[in-house]
Amino acid sequence: MPALLDRLLPPPTPQRRKRPDELLYAVDEKPPLGILLGMGAQHAALSLMFVLYAVVAAQGIGLDAAAASRFVSATVFLVGLATLVQAIPSRIGAGLLLVGLPAPARLPIFVAVTTTYGLGATMGATIVAALASILFARLIPRLRAFFPPEVIGVVVVMLGLSLVAGGLTRGVGLTPAGDASPPALAVAALTLAVIVAASLWGGPGLRRMAVLAGAIAGTLLAMALGVTTAGGLEALAALPPVALPLLGLDLPAPEFLLVPIAVFLVTELIGVMDLFGSALSMDKMDNARWRRVDMGQVARAVTGTGLMQVLQGIAGVLTSATSSANLGLAAATGITAWRVGAAAGVMLMVTAFFPAISGLVALTPGPVIGGILIYTASYLIVAGIGLATSRLMDARRGFIVGLAIVCGTGVMLLPALAHASPDWSRIIVSSGLTMGTIAAVALNALLRIGVRKAAELVLDPAEEGQQAAEFLEARGRAWGARAEVVTRAGVALGEALEALRQAGTAGPVTLSADFDEFNLRCRLVHAGPPLPLGDAALPDAAALMEGDEDALDAAMRRVSATLIARLADRVRAAARPGGHAELAMEFEH
Repeated sequence: MPALLDRLLPPPTPQRRKRPDELLYAVDEKPPLGILLGMGAQHAALSLMFVLYAVVAAQGIGLDAAAASRFVSATVFLVGLATLVQAIPSRIGAGLLLVGLPAPARLPIFVAVTTTYGLGATMGATIVAALASILFARLIPRLRAFFPPEVIGVVVVMLGLSLVAGGLTRGVGLTPAGDASPPALAVAALTLAVIVAASLWGGPGLRRMAVLAGAIAGTLLAMALGVTTAGGLEALAALPPVALPLLGLDLPAPEFLLVPIAVFLVTELIGVMDLFGSALSMDKMDNARWRRVDMGQVARAVTGTGLMQVLQGIAGVLTSATSSANLGLAAATGITAWRVGAAAGVMLMVTAFFPAISGLVALTPGPVIGGILIYTASYLIVAGIGLATSRLMDARRGFIVGLAIVCGTGVMLLPALAHASPDWSRIIVSSGLTMGTIAAVALNALLRIGVRKAAELVLDPAEEGQQAAEFLEARGRAWGARAEVVTRAGVALGEALEALRQAGTAGPVTLSADFDEFNLRCRLVHAGPPLPLGDAALPDAAALMEGDEDALDAAMRRVSATLIARLADRVRAAARPGGHAELAMEFEH
C-alpha cells in the first residue's frame, strides 16, 4: 500500500536550493510571528480584491442578494482552503506561496453554461474537468522533455502579457466608449510608483509593505479624486454581518452533459498552464541556482488544484486559480515562505464567515488594482524572458520562443481572429495564454525531430582541445544545455585530454557526448591503459621542487585527475577491448 501511494501521490522530495540574496525569507524559512501574520494579511487582502469575480458570477446566474452572499462566502472559503493546500508541503500541494482567487478565465464559461444548461450541468462539468487534471498530473513528471525552460518561459511571458490589458483598462479608467480618465490614471501611476519605490529603495520593513503601501496611497488619492465604486457603501451595508460558508446553498444534483464537459475540459487546460507558470515562477524566485522545472512539484500543484476544484464543483461555486498579483507581491517584498501562504489561506477561510470584510476589500478602486496588475505583468514578462533564454540558444529555440509569442500576442492584438474561428475552437483562440502555450509545446515537439541527442567526433591530436570545446558548444546549443554546464564540461575535457597526453597516450582520441535533459555525458576513448583517477591529496609544491622530473610529471597527473573529479559530478575510467580505454564524465544538468 505505501508503494502504491507513493506512485499515485509522490511525496515532496528535498530541494537543493541556493537562497537568493534579495530574499528576506525564503520558502522553507520561518518568519517571525508579526511578519508572518502581516504578510499573510497582505496576501489575503490582495486576493480579496478580486472577489468581485465571484460577485459578478453570482449576479450573472441570477442569484438574489441573499443567495449571492452565500455564494461569495462559499467561494472565498474554498479559495482560502485551496491556498492552504498549496502552501503546506504534502503529497497534494506544491509547498509554495501560491495564493488563490476566483478564476477570472472560468467566469464567462461558468455564467454561460449555467444559464444555458443549469447549475447542475456546470457542477458536473467542473467535477469531470478537475478529475481529468488530477489524472494528467500523474503524467507530468514524464513530460519534462516537452516542457524545457524555453517553453515554460513562453508560458510565463504570456501570463504576464495576459495581465496587461486588464491592468491598463483599470489603470486608465477606460470606458466602453473608449474614453480614459485622467484621475484614474493618476491613481494607478501613484500606486505603481509607490510599489516600485518601496521595492527598490525601501528597507526590509518597507519592502514587506510595498504593495500594501501602494494600495493605501492609491486608495487615498482615489477617494480624494472621487474615483471610487458607485453605490459601494450601500451594497456593503446590505451584506449580513456573519455567514456560514457552504451552508444554505440551494444546489441541484450534478449533471454530466457532453457539451459542458467538453467546454470545461478546454478551460481546464488554460488553468493548468497558468498554474504551471505560477509554480515555476515561485520556485525560480526561491533558487539562485535554478536549473530545471521540478516536474514533481508541478504535479503536486496540479493535484491539489484538481482536488479543490472537485470540492468547488460539488459546492456549485466558481473555481479558483493562482493569483498572479500575489506573485508580484512576493517578488516586491522578498518573502516567499510557504508559511505565509498557509497564514493567508487560514485568514481567507476566516474572512468567509464575515462577508462585510470581503465586501470592503472588494471595493478597492479599479485604478489601484490596475497599478498592481501592471507591476505584476512587468515582473512576469521579464522573468519569462530570462527563463526562455536561460539555455544556449540556436535557431531552433529562437523559432520556438518567437513564433509561440507571436501566436499568443496575435490573438490578443486581433480579437477578430477568435470571432472568425469555429465555435468549438473559439474558447482556445480567444486566450493568448492558451494559444502561446499550445504553440510553444507543439513547436518544441515538432522541431525536436532530427535533433540527435548523441554525437561523436574523432579529434585531431594537433588541435584536439579547441576541437573538443567547439564540438561541445555546438552540441550544447542544439540540445539546449545550460551554458555553465557546457563550459564546465569543456574545461574538464581540456584537462582530461592534457592528462591523457601526459600519461603517454598516442594516436587520435574519440569524443562522444549525449544529453537527456538530466545529464550531459562525455566519453573519451583512447589507446592505452585507463587514466589513473586516485583520490590522493594534492602534492606538496615545496617537496616537488627538490624531486626529479618523473616525480613532477606524476604529481601533475594527480593534479589533473583531481581537477577532473571536481569539475565532473561523476567520473569513471575503465579498460576496453583491443588495448583501448575509456574516460567517462557526467555533468548534472
